[in-house]
Amino acid sequence: MLTKFPTKGSKGVRFVYYTDNPVNSVALAGTFNNWNGDRNYMNRMEDAIGWEIELPILKGKHLYKFVVNGEEWIVDPLNPSISEDAQNNSAITVTEDGDVLIRTNEISKNHPGYMYENFTALSSPEWIKKSVIYELHLRAYTETGFRGLSDKINYFKELGINTLWLMPFNEVGHERRIGKYGDPYAVKDFYSIDPEFGTKDDLLLFMRKAHENGIRVILDWVLNRTSSDHILTGSHPEYFTHNEQGQIYYDVPYRDYFAGLEFSSRDMRKYVIEAMKYWITEFDFDGIRLDDSDITPYDFLTEIKQALQEVKPDLILISQSYDEYHHIESCDLTYSGNPRILIRQMIDRTITQADFITIYNSYKYSFPKHALRMNWLEDKEQSRICEYLGVEHAGPAASILLTLEGVPLIMMGQEFNENTMETWTSLFDEYKLGWDSFDTRMFDHYKFLIHLRTNELAFWAGELEFIRNSKNMVLSYIRQHEDVKFLIIVNLSEDPALVQFNQETLVDEFIKDRRNMFYRTGRDDLHAEKDCSALWVNSYETIIYKMGECIKEGGL
Repeated sequence: MLTKFPTKGSKGVRFVYYTDNPVNSVALAGTFNNWNGDRNYMNRMEDAIGWEIELPILKGKHLYKFVVNGEEWIVDPLNPSISEDAQNNSAITVTEDGDVLIRTNEISKNHPGYMYENFTALSSPEWIKKSVIYELHLRAYTETGFRGLSDKINYFKELGINTLWLMPFNEVGHERRIGKYGDPYAVKDFYSIDPEFGTKDDLLLFMRKAHENGIRVILDWVLNRTSSDHILTGSHPEYFTHNEQGQIYYDVPYRDYFAGLEFSSRDMRKYVIEAMKYWITEFDFDGIRLDDSDITPYDFLTEIKQALQEVKPDLILISQSYDEYHHIESCDLTYSGNPRILIRQMIDRTITQADFITIYNSYKYSFPKHALRMNWLEDKEQSRICEYLGVEHAGPAASILLTLEGVPLIMMGQEFNENTMETWTSLFDEYKLGWDSFDTRMFDHYKFLIHLRTNELAFWAGELEFIRNSKNMVLSYIRQHEDVKFLIIVNLSEDPALVQFNQETLVDEFIKDRRNMFYRTGRDDLHAEKDCSALWVNSYETIIYKMGECIKEGGL
């Protein structure tokens, strides 16, 4: 949907900022300038209260903020679209024609956005559609690297995980290193394995055991940068970006231990793609997650996709971006932090049940048709969900994550309410997951939901229909594939609720026949009103109905 600000200008995209307060400077920082807040300064307008700037910006999703007086980073007051990354950034999408798209809540199934109307996402293999992805770091997860991870295969199978994402396990640079081990994303050699995690044979053993047990494995790739002492900075300095002094550097602020890759170098691109091919051909990785792909040239992502599919046709790419255009030619999944954001807003009562539905659909219908989103409650840059929402809300949040559309992501330990990991910076020093904090009831809840999702077509190949009900803190929706239907009811409130549904057929189909009760997290007896027009739901409870199935006890 097109809206007034920002707008298409004669030389690019025009941004404006108005304020009644005394301001000395306003700069624009975003993904289009590597988040540099001291580069693109806005010009004062003739009215003396407005500031403006026009920049050439390439097609795709772009996040940004205004930097006022060099200190205060604020969202654009004129732009209603806020990013899905839980970092409160303003968001725009620039089309191939230079028009500016801004997501608004008016976008819906009946009024889809430009991308949904005009584009269809590339076709992805079935295995990623039915995946539940589990992200982990070797040192934090096991004592003995790849061999220790091989010993955890039965744990993943019990939980129901069918796809593992391994955070970088390459050698980390020493120059300007922060902490004992440094940032795992500061890779010194794309072809290396940190000896602490084992050998090539250890990795091959793990990959073989994972595949024998039906588990796919995704490689985490640092796409835009290397460590500042990468093995090629001396022999091939032309592969890297240089500052005005001619020194190799990384253009993103506060990342001095990185060296940026120079995307104009065709040889650099070839080197990176050949390194990716090595891990696929030698170790049979099933996919690659592309770190910071939101600041990577679009044509390079397409080159990667085409080159790697020649090696392994069903290989998938995950884009760490929220970019609609990445779905068209290059990537199978983009990120979506909306579950985390919208659940928090419902708990805070800043949005209602109706708002949740409206906002959810506005994103769905602003992306290309059939776009696969990777939904997350926890991300490496965000706190634990049990801390962010509160322990009591972690269970219902998991219910929503694992029964919505898209592909769910679980961060290591999330399934048992692990509470010691802060962000990925915990990995810079000695850190192990707090297994002694294991919450068995939460694990069992995740276990049931993951197995349900991966075994029932309704959850990964079916349709979703939200069902309005009488309680603002209760979500209800149907997942359906052909004749199989599930009704999911999740109470985010601390209070039990008598929930009335707007659809009489819903009551007739599911609630009247108690044999349709499939799963519930509450232990107390539940009951419908005598006329079955309403259902009592306990605090923080999840109830799942399935046509023709008897109740299955379990959960928290």
